[in-house]
Amino acid sequence: MVSQIIEGKMTIKKLFEDYFSMIEPLQSLQTIRTKKGFTQKHIMPIFENMEVSEVTYPMLQKFVNDLLNQGLKPKTVKNILDVIKVVFKLSLRLGLIKDNPCDFVELPKYDNKRYFSFSTAVQTDFIYSLLTYDVYMYRDIFLFLLHGRRRNEVLSLKWEMVDMEQRLYYIPAQINKARKNMSYKMTDILRDRLMFHYLHACVEQNTRHPKGYVFINPQTNTQYSTLAKAWKRFLHVNDLPYIRLHDIRHLIGTYSINVLNLPIEKVSHTLGHTNIETTQKYVTIKPETSKQVIDKIISSVILPDKVAESSI
Repeated sequence: MVSQIIEGKMTIKKLFEDYFSMIEPLQSLQTIRTKKGFTQKHIMPIFENMEVSEVTYPMLQKFVNDLLNQGLKPKTVKNILDVIKVVFKLSLRLGLIKDNPCDFVELPKYDNKRYFSFSTAVQTDFIYSLLTYDVYMYRDIFLFLLHGRRRNEVLSLKWEMVDMEQRLYYIPAQINKARKNMSYKMTDILRDRLMFHYLHACVEQNTRHPKGYVFINPQTNTQYSTLAKAWKRFLHVNDLPYIRLHDIRHLIGTYSINVLNLPIEKVSHTLGHTNIETTQKYVTIKPETSKQVIDKIISSVILPDKVAESSI
């Protein structure tokens, strides 16, 4: 519930507290964690005790400039500013301010393209290793990530979201970045791996309809909280170059579009993107692309030998 506003005033700290209390039921746990991280590390140390109405465009522009001068990437600074911007939208609705000062803040242009700069051979090695990894439990979590899911979506998956009979699994809005209910058909290998866990859960719970998390950490008997050590071990065992766990999604996008030439619309759905422009960032334009386009145009209206004759 939004705090009572006394004489039209509210501190930045209280505004952010109210904002998070409002969005927690609506956004994924990972999104909330990221926003709170930005808030505590970057925003509160500067603006915490200020009144909302005291924050001006010049202050925010200086704040952004200081973050850039500290070495933060423009994209990271934009994400921090986006958090402030949406919170100030709340203050507009509450009548605390008349204009959003974030609207005037300028950021440097930056390359927002998704780069997965490894060769096709290395990309293939990654995919093969993810498919054949033999360390129990982690192999199946990594396989699920190879299906385009985000880490939080996999670790938060419950049996209530899995339909083994229809070979479907569901990612509810509460645990995905798109904030909408998503459904996906299982591949044969994913169904086989999930069947193993399903039968185990049925025996453990003495029911054909198990509940709880699909992937349970045997040491804590609850969901996994981190995969960092397991991922480093995976890379080391398979002699693979370092990438982040999240980069599996970049691998899928890059390999599907640029190597397999799969339709971008299908890749977008696989990755759970709500905007196809996000998926287009994986497209790599090759130098020969222009020649291929013009060649196709020419060959569609005139035979190659005619072109050769006309140039003599």
